[in-house]
Amino acid sequence: MKPKRSVNKTLKFIGLGTTLAAAIGLGAFGGRKLDGYLGLEKPLCTAFGSILGLATGMWSVIKSLKTK
Repeated sequence: MKPKRSVNKTLKFIGLGTTLAAAIGLGAFGGRKLDGYLGLEKPLCTAFGSILGLATGMWSVIKSLKTK
């Protein structure tokens, strides 16, 4: 049986990965909707939203890792 500490670490990293994926996904989704609203042919807002989501997600993950 695995020690409880190992399970807690695993759950922590699963949560961090989910946070990062959600931030990127929300940024891409918002950018896609904005592209549609503005009628842009190239997915500029989608790309910007994805990059912004990545930056926000990484900031959140780093902040979480520093506190604990």
